[in-house]
Amino acid sequence: MPEGAGQSEDTVCRVFSHLVLIVTLLVVSTPSRAAELVDKVVAMVDGQIITLFELNSRVNAFLSKTEGISISPNDPEYAELQRRILDSMINDILLKQAAAKLKITVSETEINAKINEIKKSNGMSETQFREQLAREGLTRKEFEQSLETEAIKHQIVGYMVNKRILVTDDELRAYYDHLDGQIPDTKENLTHRTPGTIGFLMVASAAEAEALRAKIASGQISFADAARKYSIGPGKDQGGDLGDVSVEDLAPPLRQALQSVPAGEVTKPVSLDGKMVLLVRKAEGKAPEAAAKPAASDGGQPFEQVRDRVYDMLYREKFERLFQEYMAKLRAKAVVDVRL
Repeated sequence: MPEGAGQSEDTVCRVFSHLVLIVTLLVVSTPSRAAELVDKVVAMVDGQIITLFELNSRVNAFLSKTEGISISPNDPEYAELQRRILDSMINDILLKQAAAKLKITVSETEINAKINEIKKSNGMSETQFREQLAREGLTRKEFEQSLETEAIKHQIVGYMVNKRILVTDDELRAYYDHLDGQIPDTKENLTHRTPGTIGFLMVASAAEAEALRAKIASGQISFADAARKYSIGPGKDQGGDLGDVSVEDLAPPLRQALQSVPAGEVTKPVSLDGKMVLLVRKAEGKAPEAAAKPAASDGGQPFEQVRDRVYDMLYREKFERLFQEYMAKLRAKAVVDVRL
């Protein structure tokens, strides 16, 4: 055998042996560290655990749907997002535990029947249905899971809360006036998304953000129209409307910017993930300007034409308040150990 070939083989063998040794040392000497990184328990809910891996999977799934925004695990915003999603996961477990105790189940047949009803009422084919879900950032499976959760919630409220949700005509009229025409079309709003209180507009540069802010302030363009036309961030198709996101849910820099200006006034540009963001919070008692003239708006249709949709929106709002009260009581009774 040539001398060079022998040396080459020796080198390969030494490198291979070295790699095997490293891997062996890692496996033998740091199993606890590996477990900590992958299977660290971040919460226990009445004996049921949530691992760091499960939490981060949910966080990553959430981030994958936020257009134009990415957050590094080293950012303070990431830890805050983890805490919020963990809180949601804890509530999910409590809800499922309550459903199990009450022997509440929702069959696949019931879910499919509900989806078929939705498609039929909106004149949608399966393809159109999936396309609309995609526009709302959902897969069919995720939508099925949301329907299952909704059904469980309603049954639990029926069993445990034992309260009837009443919506009077006076309340409907007042709510209709408050919405000021911002009533999503059910065909374009399968998840029953209610117009929110925060407008979000993201652009690539500070110069573009400043120019848009000036145009909005001077009345040349509304915040909603600017978001639909120029934003590269979430809520673009809804005129920058972030739905049920609250000020407390925002990352600290965004929250501080929004709290530094009066309601109805656009914030100064805020840097986020290398891009610039403008925010606005609706004025008290008015429909959110960020959601003005959304793609699915009714354009100020008469009350009688949209009465059923207004009823559904107000009913859902009342139901959610009632359900959150129940969840707060449920959580107060549960043994929840958060270790994040």
